[in-house]
Amino acid sequence: MMAYGTQQPRISQRLRSGLRAALAACVAAVLAVAAPLGAMAVPGEILTAAKSQDYFMYVHNGGTYWMGPVGYDSTSTRYYCIEEAMPSTMRIGSVSPLPDSPQNRRLAALLHKYQHVHNSDYTQTALAIIMHDAFDTTTGAAGWAATRETLQQYPQLFKRVDELLAEAPLLVPETMAMELEYDDVARTGAVRLRIHNSDGDPVSDVPFTLTIDGPARFGNGSATVSGTSGDYTTVITWHATGDGPLTVSGSVTLPSIDRIISSQDMVALGSGYVQALDEVTVPVRTTFNPTITTRTSPKSIDTGAPVTDDVQVSALPGSGAWPRGAQVHARGWYFGGLPVSALGERYVPNAHATAPEFLEQLARAGYEPCAFAEATFGASGQTAHVQGVREPGSDEPYLAEQGGFGTWVWAIERERQSRDVRELLADDVITAFMDPSETHAVRAPLTVESRVVESTVQPGAQIADVIRVSGFPDEHGNWAGSSEHGIDTDVPYAQVRVWWAGSGDGQDDGAYEPADAQEPEEDDHHTLIGTWEYEAINGEIHVGGGAPDAHGDPVEISAERPGWYVFVWEFAGDGRVQTATSSYADPQERVFVRVEPEPARTPEAVPVAEPEPKAPRPPALAATGVSDAWPITLGLLTLLAASILVVRHKRELEDGE
Repeated sequence: MMAYGTQQPRISQRLRSGLRAALAACVAAVLAVAAPLGAMAVPGEILTAAKSQDYFMYVHNGGTYWMGPVGYDSTSTRYYCIEEAMPSTMRIGSVSPLPDSPQNRRLAALLHKYQHVHNSDYTQTALAIIMHDAFDTTTGAAGWAATRETLQQYPQLFKRVDELLAEAPLLVPETMAMELEYDDVARTGAVRLRIHNSDGDPVSDVPFTLTIDGPARFGNGSATVSGTSGDYTTVITWHATGDGPLTVSGSVTLPSIDRIISSQDMVALGSGYVQALDEVTVPVRTTFNPTITTRTSPKSIDTGAPVTDDVQVSALPGSGAWPRGAQVHARGWYFGGLPVSALGERYVPNAHATAPEFLEQLARAGYEPCAFAEATFGASGQTAHVQGVREPGSDEPYLAEQGGFGTWVWAIERERQSRDVRELLADDVITAFMDPSETHAVRAPLTVESRVVESTVQPGAQIADVIRVSGFPDEHGNWAGSSEHGIDTDVPYAQVRVWWAGSGDGQDDGAYEPADAQEPEEDDHHTLIGTWEYEAINGEIHVGGGAPDAHGDPVEISAERPGWYVFVWEFAGDGRVQTATSSYADPQERVFVRVEPEPARTPEAVPVAEPEPKAPRPPALAATGVSDAWPITLGLLTLLAASILVVRHKRELEDGE
């Protein structure tokens, strides 16, 4: 780059000062973060002459010249001559950006990088040569080609030119892209801005601007952030502020060159041109809406048993991640003694309802809790096994008190959480009432009373029993169960079994009198006479005596052998009713069959023949001896005693019956 000068081999200090004022130059300005690459040249402004530290002096055609920037504007931008041998007034005329092209990008990148560098390594002189090579079209002895030929005697200049030209492509961004990352646990994210050259290496000092559209803010609290790239992947952090899609858009400012029309045309680093980046979008969620999954097991329990539940709290996809280190507290309410009709009355909390509001809704429908539980969860997927207590916060376990159905309701209440969890919970999380997985049956106990019709009979007699049963649900036998709730259908029938026990010959039956509540195994002294089915319902059952069984068949039980006949009633149990069996040793449930001894036979009276009348005899004198009256009297007394015994025996038999 040249300023007008003299052809004297040496110049005075005064003249040198004047020549400096005519040099074109540009000093790199220290830009704020993400400021434009260069300030737009202002028409009419007069440049300040370049300093000696920014140019190289040489002699051409007998004159002394300087190769480097012409001067600096008010923003310290350096200006380079592209019109050799033309004098400069140092005044900026019109300004226009050069068109974007691969060459102009490379040259602009060099101007951008070396705005701050002085000429100790000939960088500024090399830049001036490169600008002349690219844009100077002057010819002749005073043209650029002639001047360049003169400069060839300084190889160090062109060595630096070659170095800069080799470096230039690596300063130009070829690929520019954003990657959006989101840590849903921490509710924070990052934008990874990759600005790489053709070798795939990061390009530094490229201004960028990023803008968030959606529920998030950058670390500066704003939706917009600006900066410059480094020689690494640029990472800009942000934090979510709500739920929804988050889109990040952005742009980078690439170097450009301005052409200045003046008495001596010049070029300078332009303000750059903006290139948009492809948008990236990611869904974000700050609110936390965990899911409560519960399962009561087993699906049937007996009265008197504790009520338990397995409760799991999870953060499922789309519901917000489990906050790091969060402790989530949940409460449960157990409702017991529910009828079959309650299975069809499933209540689901209204949107945005709180747990107290839902409990009040259930109370209005007639459902009040009878047991309570609490659990705390420290991570997604944790499961707690809980047991109901009689009062909230107490240690006294609740034991199922009556048959029917029971169900749990669980809630994570926003207002009962710690501050960090409460801020993320949008609403209370509440399970439904009568949810199938939370519902079980409580099996009712049965009461059985019975008494045989006759406790002692003779062989061949008909025996019978009257059994009274209570405790079955009113509709028992007609309920088909619920596959949805996992509860089996009713067992419709109970069984009555009749056993015989005895010696076999009636001689020692007392040894086989039932003494054990358990039924015996069949052997020579124990025989199962028969088994009959009767409806498993409340009420009075007649067994034997011709009364029908559950299938309408008359039942007659004949006690053919001496010994004991025992009635046993049994219900095998089902999903709603407990197993029940009457005792084999119950004295009210057995009949004794015995053989009575033969009654003493009454001798038949022998008729006494009337003596034939004899002719009267003449009185005789008394004689010593035995009279005939005594034998007759003795016979009559014997006959009377036998008659009395017969009557007494008959009365004893009647009393025994």
